[in-house]
Amino acid sequence: MDETTLRELLNEALSGEPPLGPVTERALRAGLRIRWRRRLVAAGGVAAAVTAISVGLAAATAGPGPVPPAVGTPGVIWALDGSAETAIPVTPGTGALGRPVRVGVGAAAVAVSPDGRTMYVASENNRVTSVSVTTGSVGRPIKAGGFADAIAITPDGKTAYVADISANTVIPINLATRRAGVPIRVGIRPRAIVITPDDRTAYVLNQGDSAGRGSVTPITIATGHPGPLIKVGNDPLAMAITPDGKTVYVANSGPIRGTLGTVTPIATATNTARLPIRVGAGPWAFAITPDGRTVYVVNLGSDSVTPIDAATGTAGTPIHVGRNPQLIAITPDGKTLYVVNVGDGHDGSVTPIDTGTNTARKPIPVPGSPLSIGISPDGRNVYVGSFKPGAVTVISTTTNHARRPVLAGRRGPITVVIAP
Repeated sequence: MDETTLRELLNEALSGEPPLGPVTERALRAGLRIRWRRRLVAAGGVAAAVTAISVGLAAATAGPGPVPPAVGTPGVIWALDGSAETAIPVTPGTGALGRPVRVGVGAAAVAVSPDGRTMYVASENNRVTSVSVTTGSVGRPIKAGGFADAIAITPDGKTAYVADISANTVIPINLATRRAGVPIRVGIRPRAIVITPDDRTAYVLNQGDSAGRGSVTPITIATGHPGPLIKVGNDPLAMAITPDGKTVYVANSGPIRGTLGTVTPIATATNTARLPIRVGAGPWAFAITPDGRTVYVVNLGSDSVTPIDAATGTAGTPIHVGRNPQLIAITPDGKTLYVVNVGDGHDGSVTPIDTGTNTARKPIPVPGSPLSIGISPDGRNVYVGSFKPGAVTVISTTTNHARRPVLAGRRGPITVVIAP
C-alpha cells in the first residue's frame, strides 16, 4: 500500500461518522512514517536526514536545554521525533541528548537554511515550523498545503518550497514574511525537490500515476511558473543534483527485485532527459562526490552500489554491500561512502566504501534495523538511525567503530538534522 492510499484512508477515516478509533489512526500514521524513509536522502542540501527506529537501549538523561556543538566540532545536530512531535538537541560526537522542544504533529520532511541557523519542519498537519538550531526557540507555524512530502530551501535562503502530495502541488513560502504563496501545479505524487545552485530552477520529482509513470517538473523560481513535465522512468523514488547544477539524476526503481533499474540524467540547461543508465535492481538513493565526477547509486534489490561516471554516463562494476541497502552518505572530502544496510528486519550494518578504489570495507554492525544516515560537516562522525525504538548510533570515521547507541524516542521515526 503506497502513501497516497494510506493518506486517503486516513482522510476518510478522520471525516467519517463515527470517527475512527485512536488505534486505527495511529496505525495509518505509522504506515505513512515508515514510507517516509524513501525520500529522506532526496532532500539534499545541508540537511542530512537520519531516520531512527533500535531495540532495548537505555534512555539518555535530558539536559537543561539545547546542547551547543563541542569545541572544535563544526555543526549542530538535532534529532527529530515524528511520533512525539519534538526536536531534541544532540551533542556532536557522543550522541547525548538535550531537552526536547515541540515542533508539530507528524513531522514529514525537514530542511536547514543555507546559513545553518534555522531548520524548517514540514508536518502532516499542513504546517511548517521553524526552529533555531542554536537556541531551540520555535517560531509560529506557517500554514502550507495538505500533506507535506518534501521541503527545500533556495540557496539565497529567501524561499522554501513544500511538496503537497495530496494536491499534486508545490507551495512557495516567503521566509521573510512567513507567508505561503499560490500553490504551483506539478505532476502526480510530488515527493522530492532539488534546487540549482544559481537559484534559477527548482526540480520536483513526481512518482507518477498508478502505473508508475514518473516525471520531473521544472519550476522557474523568478516567476513561479512550472515548465513542461520531463518524462523519466517508472516509480522514481530519489533525485540528486550535481554540485555545479548542470545535471539532475533520477532513480527509477521499477520492480524492486528481479529487474534492473535505471537512472535518468536530466540536463538542466535544456531540461531534457538523456538516455537512461542501467544500474542494479531497485535503485533507492544517491551520493555524488564533491567534485561531481562520480555518482553512486544504492541498489536495494541487488544488495549493491553502482558507480556512474558523470562525464560519460557509463555505469561501473557494482560494489557488493550488505543485505537490503537503502541509504548512502559521503564524507566531505569525498574519500569514503557509508551505506546503510537494513538487513532482514533485525540488526543491520553500515558498509564503508573507499571511493579511490571502489572497494567495500568490513561492515560495521548497528543494533536494530537502521533506516538512514548523516555525516558531520567535519567528516569525523557518522550518525545512524535505527528502528524499534528510535535511537542514534555514532560511528567514528577514523576507526569505523560504533559507540553505544543512544535512545532518542520510543517509537520514532527519528530524523537527525545536521546544520553546518
